[in-house]
Amino acid sequence: MGTVRLAATLMIFFVAATSASSAAASSLGSYKLRIVAVGDIACPPGAAVTATTCQQAATYSLAASLKPDHVLVLGDTQYNSGTLADYQAAYATTWGKLKSKTFPVPGNHEYDTAGAAGYFDYFGSAAGGRTQGWHSSTFSGWRVIGLNSNCASIGGCQTGSAQEKWLRSKLYTYRSKKCTIALWHHPRFSSGQHGDNPEMADLWKTLQDYDAEIVLSGHDHGYERFLPMNSDGTGGGSKAIASWVVGGGGKSLYPIAHSRPNSTGYSLSFGVLRLNLYSKGYTWRYYPTSGGSTDNGTAYCR
Repeated sequence: MGTVRLAATLMIFFVAATSASSAAASSLGSYKLRIVAVGDIACPPGAAVTATTCQQAATYSLAASLKPDHVLVLGDTQYNSGTLADYQAAYATTWGKLKSKTFPVPGNHEYDTAGAAGYFDYFGSAAGGRTQGWHSSTFSGWRVIGLNSNCASIGGCQTGSAQEKWLRSKLYTYRSKKCTIALWHHPRFSSGQHGDNPEMADLWKTLQDYDAEIVLSGHDHGYERFLPMNSDGTGGGSKAIASWVVGGGGKSLYPIAHSRPNSTGYSLSFGVLRLNLYSKGYTWRYYPTSGGSTDNGTAYCR
């Protein structure tokens, strides 16, 4: 059954977690590390902090308190246009304190500066190639894939594009790794005001071909979790991928605008997603800055 409660002035709705949430952590194998993920973060320098805007200091403090081993930032890290000066004056004073642990992907606001130059200058080699923005790493046996969903700026995201060919090659190289996280900015599925992004369907399908477990995105400013979905929007099946929209990093909040199948709920709150990674699976928990924790559960790698 769903529950409804208020967090400050913001309504939160969730249905029960469905991915084996009662499983003992020991069944997930050995503990590996902790990840914090969020996007849509820092207001421009000097912007006023209110209860509903510019809460990047609060989300940073929450993230730091969770003591992550790695931080996944899901795009639109610095508003409004991601200039290097703005990064240095705003983002750097909060989330920038976790920069050494950060694995980023670019959002659309980064490209409001030509070539996302401020983003690439600020994050350096951690952001991938300057004309690409896609990159990968391994975290204690997990493969982590950062993709660029600004498709028009990088030659497309369709099957056969440079990014899709790179992704397929990288997943093949990492095929011995048991568990996979992918992240990009514009969500394939979302109930927020921006809605679904069909341009990412082919990359989603490629991830399914190699049994990815998790896709993380931002862009819509709130929190939402989807049950495992296929690239065409259908749910279920052995290849379907669980996904999260985590866009409450500080800038502002967006209302629910659409009704999407397989959405397990939407939190209109600032906050971060915590993932604890194990050798056979993972646990998740969403933490709003208003306190406590909400959506949580457990799932296994394929």
